Amino acid sequence: MRRALRQSVRIRYEFLCGYCGVSETNIGAEMTVDHFLPRIHGGEDTEDNLVYCCHACNEFKGDYWQPEPTLRLLHPRLDDETTHIREHTDGTYLALTERGSIHLRILRLNRPELIAYRLERKELFLLRQQNQILRQQLQEAQQTTRRLEVDLERYSNDL
Repeated sequence: MRRALRQSVRIRYEFLCGYCGVSETNIGAEMTVDHFLPRIHGGEDTEDNLVYCCHACNEFKGDYWQPEPTLRLLHPRLDDETTHIREHTDGTYLALTERGSIHLRILRLNRPELIAYRLERKELFLLRQQNQILRQQLQEAQQTTRRLEVDLERYSNDL
């Protein structure tokens, strides 16, 4: 595969695994490029057939392919995952359809490491939100302090 095509796929997937969502920075390396329709079944090096993915997902998927659309894995860019899968509050994925169930089973998307990753990602998101709120409150408090200092100086000068 040409380096330029590989780089295009990386950028298209925003450096995230198209199947499980981990990033290059989470795993500390570039990932692989998977043929959604495997070459052994006629898949080509076209952008819509190439999925940027981590080594684990690529290994679990392997040459899996079903000609029957209802038995295929979900394509990360062409299928609406939320129609087939929902994330539970405990970090596990729940299948909403048979296709979602196949997707979860083949890719092993409820492996303990991914559940921990999803929970950690949620916690980090909440911490970032809290951090943003605290920064805003601090900025408002600093502005109030400056106004009070100006008022105090005026009051002192008037005495």
